[in-house]
Amino acid sequence: MFEHKDTIKILSIDGGGIRGLIPALLLAEIEKNCGQISQLFDFFAGTSTGGILTLLLNRPNPLPAEQISNIYQGEDAKKIFKKNIFNVITKGEKYDSKGIESILGTKLENYCLKDALNSVLIPSYDMESRNTVFFNNYDNKYNNIFLKDIARATSAAPTYFEPYRINGTRTFVDGGVAVNNPAMSAYVEVIKLLKKSGIDPNSKKIIVVSLGTGSATSCFTYDEIKNWNPINWVTGPLIPTFFDGNSTTVEYQLKQILPPDCYFRFQLRLPNEKDADKLDNINEKFLNRLKDLTRIYIEQDNIGGLPIGWASKLTTICNALQSTNPVNP
Repeated sequence: MFEHKDTIKILSIDGGGIRGLIPALLLAEIEKNCGQISQLFDFFAGTSTGGILTLLLNRPNPLPAEQISNIYQGEDAKKIFKKNIFNVITKGEKYDSKGIESILGTKLENYCLKDALNSVLIPSYDMESRNTVFFNNYDNKYNNIFLKDIARATSAAPTYFEPYRINGTRTFVDGGVAVNNPAMSAYVEVIKLLKKSGIDPNSKKIIVVSLGTGSATSCFTYDEIKNWNPINWVTGPLIPTFFDGNSTTVEYQLKQILPPDCYFRFQLRLPNEKDADKLDNINEKFLNRLKDLTRIYIEQDNIGGLPIGWASKLTTICNALQSTNPVNP
């Protein structure tokens, strides 16, 4: 698969619900400077909202990243996060799944995983086997599954959307419960595929570009949470905490095993305000602040006196993407 490449470029995108707007805007910037995303990387991985982004970027006639970013705003976002009118009575999921399924059906059409333009890895969690499932297009058993079904399976966040069944078998929930940041999984898969082809992984340079969906800056003190009941946790920060904790763990691991010129993590600090880390905050003013904040990170290196911006890192990435061998020589 990678026999003729000296450098293998991996793009990984975290889960994070509506906060997928952040990597979508960043990808639009990369696309503006370097060309179509599907032509810049060799291996793609994405979980939940990151999985949706990954599949949109790799479907035949892929959508431009700027166009994808619009899904997280306006009418599409309202349709995805449309309240389940029976929620109060049934205590069921917060949102009606018809909305997200309609958007995924429109954007991903009837393409199957075998139609993806590049190698992709999309995690979901099977509640029946109690195992993480890694949908991919280099294993024939998944090739005929619709992209829209895989996108729905990886983004079925518990309490937000009902679980999803594919072809009437197996029950899937959001891949973020196990692998919210799939960068390490993607790296391991590339190593595995190289070894399977009889190639020494050390003979290749592997670059991992990992896109986050924002880290929370709000905190919860002992006195605030010590008496919380299960409902307080579930309706509060439980799921975002699980997802964010997983993402930072993977970030730490990859920093230890990859040299600085091979690992690039793009993560911003969310606004320090109520509901900033929620997966479903579609408040227009908040989304506009998120867009403005992402633009600041894209254009600057120092933010609030800290060297946490992306400007120089983006220049380095664009140079690397354009100077290494093309994805489709």
